[in-house]
Amino acid sequence: MVVAPAGAHAHTVIQEAVRELAGRLPELTDRLIERLREGADPQERRLFDAPGFRAAAHAGLDAALQAVASVGRDRTDLRLARRVGRRYAERRIPLETALRAYRLAGALLWEGVAEVIAERHPEDVALLVAGAHRTLAMIDQLSTSVTESYHRAQRDLRDTDLERARRTLDALLDGRTPDHPRIARAAARLGLPESGRYVVVAVPSTAPPATARAVWRVRDGVGLGVVPLAEGDLGEVAASLRPLVRGPAGIGLPVDGLAALGCARRSAELALRCATAEARAGGPPRVVRLDERLPAALVAAQPELAGQVRQIVLGPLLALERAEREVLLETVAVWLDCGGSTARAARRLFCHRNTVLARIRRVERLTGRRLGHPREAAEVVLALEAVRLARAAEASGGPGGAPEGQTLPAANWAAWSALLP
Repeated sequence: MVVAPAGAHAHTVIQEAVRELAGRLPELTDRLIERLREGADPQERRLFDAPGFRAAAHAGLDAALQAVASVGRDRTDLRLARRVGRRYAERRIPLETALRAYRLAGALLWEGVAEVIAERHPEDVALLVAGAHRTLAMIDQLSTSVTESYHRAQRDLRDTDLERARRTLDALLDGRTPDHPRIARAAARLGLPESGRYVVVAVPSTAPPATARAVWRVRDGVGLGVVPLAEGDLGEVAASLRPLVRGPAGIGLPVDGLAALGCARRSAELALRCATAEARAGGPPRVVRLDERLPAALVAAQPELAGQVRQIVLGPLLALERAEREVLLETVAVWLDCGGSTARAARRLFCHRNTVLARIRRVERLTGRRLGHPREAAEVVLALEAVRLARAAEASGGPGGAPEGQTLPAANWAAWSALLP
């Protein structure tokens, strides 16, 4: 790493010193490794003691000497420095270790040149002063090459690691389970806890909302947000999501650990289907929590069975003339939504409570289900939800099965559950 000062005589003196040092490369390599080991931690010592490091150090010293001997030509030492920077980054070796090696190597070669000139050309020792500045500049160039290459490699590695982590998250959301070390690496790279409770949020968008709490992926045209639940609950997740979405959104059921994200995704997509159905049926777009829509989720998960339940339970009612059919459907839905309170249902329907009672009795006769009986009331609840989903499908141009008509009230499952023991 010693650059010859200008002048033919000076160049000749430096070249002679370089040739002498080239013959001492094995000895210089040993001295460099010895200096590197001084003050190094155990991990660095293992690096310096490796045969591969000794070969690399020998090649680096040789390239530096060739650079001195080839002033004005291609700098092989700079190319080598760039390779070293990338290799250190790929192996996660600290950059300071590489820079320290170059500083010590530069000092070692400078000392060697000074020794040779002092022994063979004592009258030319002053040449070292002239070459010192250029030598330091050369060390700085090599250090800069190492640093730039190291940082470029780090950026490439971060991008590669991030993409690999995203692929792992996609695999988990698809229901596949990579090995544990791969999951752990992905969690660390994405800033997600490896263990703990998670929930998945689903939105019908390829451009999911930006939120610090979720890691978003797009699968099959649906935006899926993976949200850790270490802090907060589903209510907080819903509250934070509402201002960020304009259309319907679904929040699935909590699961334990990243390995269960496939189940979390399926429940989130069910919640989204329920939210979409409510919006298509005329309700306002809303964030739907699946834990508050469990009957609807059961119906949405089995559309063919839902059609059969709808026909078996409500068939005679659905066969009525449209006006009468819609009045009865609305009445029973509101009555259930009011927790079986005839007085509250009457106020919402703007009619007398006896009218509500008469309609409820008519529904019971037509369906053969007693709404005061928990099991039979549950069948009516599921059948009403099947009607709602079928009408939503009709409104969106999909396959239906229910007659066209008014929109049923949105389900209040907490109130309906009051009918059950």
